[in-house]
Amino acid sequence: MAEGMKRRDFFRLTGTFFAAASLGGVPGCGGDDGDGGDPDAAPTGLVLFPQGVASGDPRESSVVLWTRAVRAAGGAEAVDLTLEVASDAGFATIVAMQSVSAMAAVDHTVRVVVTGLAADTIYYYRFKNGGDAITGRTRTAPAADADVPVRMAWASCQDYGAGHYGAYRVMIAEDMARAEADQIRFVLHLGDFIYETRGGGFQVPLGDDFQPITLNNADGTPRLVGPFPSGGGNAGGENFAQTVDDFRHLYKTFASDPDLMAARARWPFIHTWDDHEFSNDCWQSQSNFTNANSTDEPSQRKKVAANQAWFEYMPAQLTGAPGVAGVTQRAADFVMPANVTDAAFTPADDTSNFVDEPNNVAAVGSITIYRSFRFGRHVELVVTDERSYRSDHAIPEEFAEMSIEYLDHRNVLPRVDLEVMDAGRTHNGNSPPATVGLQGLPNPRVGSPPGTMLGVQQKQWWKDTMRLSNATWKVWGNQVPLMRFQIKQGPVGGLIVDRIMNGDAWDGYATERNELMTYLRDQNVDNLLVLTGDIHAHFAGIVNDNYTAASPMPVGVEFCAAGIASNSVFSFFEDASRAPAAPPDVRALVTFDASASGGSAFVENMNLLLIHGTDAADTMRRTNDRAMALAASDPTANPHLKYADTNAQGFGVALVSATQVETVLTTISRPVTMAASTVRRTARFVVPVNNPAGMTGPVFTGMPPFPFT
Repeated sequence: MAEGMKRRDFFRLTGTFFAAASLGGVPGCGGDDGDGGDPDAAPTGLVLFPQGVASGDPRESSVVLWTRAVRAAGGAEAVDLTLEVASDAGFATIVAMQSVSAMAAVDHTVRVVVTGLAADTIYYYRFKNGGDAITGRTRTAPAADADVPVRMAWASCQDYGAGHYGAYRVMIAEDMARAEADQIRFVLHLGDFIYETRGGGFQVPLGDDFQPITLNNADGTPRLVGPFPSGGGNAGGENFAQTVDDFRHLYKTFASDPDLMAARARWPFIHTWDDHEFSNDCWQSQSNFTNANSTDEPSQRKKVAANQAWFEYMPAQLTGAPGVAGVTQRAADFVMPANVTDAAFTPADDTSNFVDEPNNVAAVGSITIYRSFRFGRHVELVVTDERSYRSDHAIPEEFAEMSIEYLDHRNVLPRVDLEVMDAGRTHNGNSPPATVGLQGLPNPRVGSPPGTMLGVQQKQWWKDTMRLSNATWKVWGNQVPLMRFQIKQGPVGGLIVDRIMNGDAWDGYATERNELMTYLRDQNVDNLLVLTGDIHAHFAGIVNDNYTAASPMPVGVEFCAAGIASNSVFSFFEDASRAPAAPPDVRALVTFDASASGGSAFVENMNLLLIHGTDAADTMRRTNDRAMALAASDPTANPHLKYADTNAQGFGVALVSATQVETVLTTISRPVTMAASTVRRTARFVVPVNNPAGMTGPVFTGMPPFPFT
């Protein structure tokens, strides 16, 4: 796409329009900028829909409909389509019709915002060209004052080369067994819809460690992401997407999975992104493939390319999206910025934490995706963007090269050091220490503002939306874990200080977490339900106002769902624990072999470590006695954490009503074949209204994970 393209041109080329629906008849069809032919007169077999259909951002009277249409013979010629929306599966009653063109400038994708629909209604839609057609199903949101329960699913992390997407097939089968009124209304996708790198593979337990295996498609070919059109970029041992065609290549590949296609054809999805839609562990327009400040890290052009491809492939309504009354809505469609180049920049030192380097401003500002949704009287869904405005990680990459304390500059970090550096110049009543760590390294954040995940404008929008919504439950579509995940000090593996599992999550931005949760407490905002992805594990627990307070106050609950296909966090830690630099005995805190005594060859001791502490996990690895291990439980480890299934793939489903939230976390069999995944277990929880500490569960079906029974 040419630089400097105007907004109206991008709308025209994407085929974006508002089709006014009238249940009394079919509105007139306006032509698009295609070749002027009649799509219904075209012969059959000439047009393909290789990524299926999708719908998104359902509201009381509107929904976004999407497809990608190409000519079977190839080529860049536009494909003229007719969109029909009907109130019945047989399309006997058409309520909206529109002509649109799938054009090469946007990779032959089409998005349509259909308005004037009835609330809480299932609709059927199809895109067609002659006899070539593809059909989908969608559902609008209930009216804002409707006293109805709302069932929603949430998902994330679908690394194509790491696993098949059979979790969606399980989700569909379960939903089809429900009565229509009780079915899933939408799927909240919390990011990592694609992964920006090629390679990898699914890790399975083989021998005494996890090893990759080859996955195959239905035709026997390897399930791999093909080479990038541009060849991609290379840094830190990774081959990653660089251009808009590279990112389009990823979306086309990932969205062609048959189970994902079936899910997108059944339910509307509400999308946000996490890091892999751009770059792993990214912040603003900065990549993080290497340690230290390498010259290939500034990635403004890549950020623009990633934003453009996301907007083309995700059925999201941004510009014009409504929100809570009295709250300024800032969501905005992608607009191509002019003359963006990659320019080095350093973290900001003002209170906004946003780097005002012009290329960073332009790249990040090319699209704004945070927005909210209303589903009846009981659900306000608040969907954030936790990458575009966040500050750099609290512990600099260089620290990994300076001290073994920070060997992995993202994971298993000293908790106190992390909190000191995150708080910056505000730590200890604006008197931060000059040095940090056991070696007394200079504190690099002594003059910095406290870190941020949301940025100034988004944070104010979040606060205002939470405070002014009158919905019973405030449901936060949150990309990275909010709860604290602490690894307590103990006698094993050199754990002489308490550590945090992941500094890329909210634990690395604890100052702002405390600010937000304290705001909810002080403003009497009740019934916070946090739905989270990213972490490749199932977790459930209580969200507190301040985890370091003497008496933390519960302000909500959080449920983290494991990835659809990506390798589990357990497998990552198992792999890292075998590294030459890993401290002795640390692997046994993650897993050990109990097969000689009739147990598992891979005891998931990591679950015990997080819930009950290091002493309990150490006791278990020494004695293989669960009762003795639980007797050694440390009540200060993570007392808010009620459930951990760290070796899992799957999804979550929540049923929200006036009186309670019921959530079910489903763990599937490892998705290593095209065969249908099976359910290994489910864990059910109930949270009563106005009482987060009253959470009950887990109640299991199937075999519980260790150490549960």
